[in-house]
Amino acid sequence: MSRFSKDSLLAAIASVLVVAAVIRGLFMIGPLDEQRKRKFDEKRIADLQQASTSINYYYSTHHELPEHLTALAGEPGLKIQLIDPETSDPYSYKKLSADTYELCAKFSMESDDRMDFRWSHKAGKTCYRLTVRH
Repeated sequence: MSRFSKDSLLAAIASVLVVAAVIRGLFMIGPLDEQRKRKFDEKRIADLQQASTSINYYYSTHHELPEHLTALAGEPGLKIQLIDPETSDPYSYKKLSADTYELCAKFSMESDDRMDFRWSHKAGKTCYRLTVRH
């Protein structure tokens, strides 16, 4: 086999391996649209968790739940996102009792196994019934 043939063969094998690695990587991370949806859902969970933390703080300061999420915006030191990052729809909040409330968001996809069970969700509107810590 000539030197040129060996070099060509090695280059062809290397090219096939690189293409195979790229294709495998794309299949492992999933379609880009799916990744985009998952990132928005992760942001929604982070926003709801921050809202829950802020509601707990509000409760410890005022000894009552806020009537609306917008009441948290006026509290010093509290910064929460009240609007869905993708749709610009407001997150839903409802006071259920003196110490229990509901936070809702509309998710693009079902959560996966890595999600904390407390914040797991199906695709579509999901509401979390939460109680403040006393």
